[in-house]
Amino acid sequence: MVNRRISSDLKECALTLWDRGWDYEDISDALLVASHSLYRWRNNFEIFGSVTQPPSAPKGRARIITRAVLTAVHTLYASESDLYLDELVLWLAVEHDIIISTSALYQNLKSAGLTRKILHKIALERDEELREQWNEMQASAAFLPDGSQFVCLDETSKNELTYTRKYGRAYSGERAELKDVFIRGDRYSLVAALTIEGYIATHVVPGSLDSWTSLSLFKNKW
Repeated sequence: MVNRRISSDLKECALTLWDRGWDYEDISDALLVASHSLYRWRNNFEIFGSVTQPPSAPKGRARIITRAVLTAVHTLYASESDLYLDELVLWLAVEHDIIISTSALYQNLKSAGLTRKILHKIALERDEELREQWNEMQASAAFLPDGSQFVCLDETSKNELTYTRKYGRAYSGERAELKDVFIRGDRYSLVAALTIEGYIATHVVPGSLDSWTSLSLFKNKW
């Protein structure tokens, strides 16, 4: 005999008859239900307020890294985006008393959207205030549409290692070797001013130079 699905209405009807003085054997015969089921339905109603027991909460292994810890990790990566996984494992152990392997940590970070990416380097010397002033000036100034008011400066450099290639080919298990100099030698910087009409000034200086030095070199030639 297979189990028969009994509706909640029939269960509530059985309990109602029981409350009105019916004998549980008569209820069992009239509704074709097992007598021990009446006791189970009565127990469910007293505990849960319903003749049907609610579904159990999903169970599983407790999460090692909670949402609050993931938020702290995200904040940490916002300030130290080049942090290695083993360094993060040590930080979790010291700051949050969490012991986790690097592989499990990788999966947690990936699920949270913290993926591994190529670093986008930003110059530490960059002045955000000057950048904001430049953007405001660009937005407010009325430039000619032909671009004739713009003068662009570009810089390149040359030393003994400038043309050294970084990749080569060899058979599997063998090194790809290249004999080349390891001394940089003298370094020269080449800077040029360019407009829509072509180059208007060029200059070569030994060593390196910054944007302010470049402007001082060309201001008398414009």
